[in-house]
Amino acid sequence: MAEHPKSKRGSFRTLHAAFILAGMTGLLAAGSLFGGSGSDAAKNPVWRPLLRARDSTVLQLGRDSVRNIYVTEERLLPYAVSYDESAVTASAQAVNAYAAAVGVPVYMLAVPTSAGIYGDLLPEAAPLVNEHAELDSLFRQLSDGIMRIEAESWLSTEREQYIYYRTDPCWTTYGAFCVYRTAIRKLGSNPLGYDRFRIIHFHNDYQGRLVQESGYDETAPDLVDLFQSDTEQPLRHVTALRQDGSVQVSGYYRRDAAEESGDPVQVFGTNTEAVLYMETENQNNRELLLLTDRFGGSMTPFLLQHYHTVTAVNLELAQAQKLDWQALVHDGSAQYTQILVLCGADTLRSADFPAAMKLTDTLLSAENGNPQEGETP
Repeated sequence: MAEHPKSKRGSFRTLHAAFILAGMTGLLAAGSLFGGSGSDAAKNPVWRPLLRARDSTVLQLGRDSVRNIYVTEERLLPYAVSYDESAVTASAQAVNAYAAAVGVPVYMLAVPTSAGIYGDLLPEAAPLVNEHAELDSLFRQLSDGIMRIEAESWLSTEREQYIYYRTDPCWTTYGAFCVYRTAIRKLGSNPLGYDRFRIIHFHNDYQGRLVQESGYDETAPDLVDLFQSDTEQPLRHVTALRQDGSVQVSGYYRRDAAEESGDPVQVFGTNTEAVLYMETENQNNRELLLLTDRFGGSMTPFLLQHYHTVTAVNLELAQAQKLDWQALVHDGSAQYTQILVLCGADTLRSADFPAAMKLTDTLLSAENGNPQEGETP
């Protein structure tokens, strides 16, 4: 039987595209000798057009990823193939040990990344970590005294809304708000309604970490929104707790830091400082310790509406800075009424999380009964 003319044309286009891709790849490989590949090439005005053309050709040939970042019609998704069950177990054990040492009610809020909510946009054969199973396993291994706060179902319900950045695995401020409405009830308060906040469009051209990692910038950029409450409970003090001393800063939203760094999400104070102590005008004597990662940046302004103080620790920053955050936040004077561990699935599957949560001498002595000087615990 004769081959259909359209089939011949399609085969020719595919073959032609393959030859073009091979040529561009060779040229980019040669250019890498001069720093013209990967993310460097994406920033280089000489190589950027060629890199874009190569990416477009790769996608036309049926590939679903560019430099280990999945590309869908509407968003980029992280390329996470599988998770290590032992890593999840290590994270659960680290939370259990910490909760046993502090003797304060501990709550666990584990948040899926964008891949956990939008993974069905990828071809069925595309390898992708099962975040639902991952977070379920984490929750099952937590001690009975730790209160679980579920986020996945609420985010899945709102998935048609702008709850995750298109170019970053993290949720947007609206995504954080959707989970806040349930989480704050678990923490013992009634949430503020959406109409109680004023939304400020801080930045409308955010290229998130997935763009930075892949160099692929054809996905629509993101909005970075700030929610400000209309209540009369402003922050009184915001203090950065550092190893070399405390420094009072202007407020939670750090516009100066975002502008200086060129990274719009640095506007959230917990993305800039490893440890922040925030005192509000609330006189309810509720003191929260928030242990978090980049997901906490958007959630913190909502939590501030319900506590007299919030002490927020960015575990990623603390680990990178080799900061003994436990010595800073458990200094003998802190009397927290609740502790909230709020982290994304990518943080919880990382070996860095158990390392960041590992008990230091401050809490090891507390766990063993706070022995007096000269005593052996």
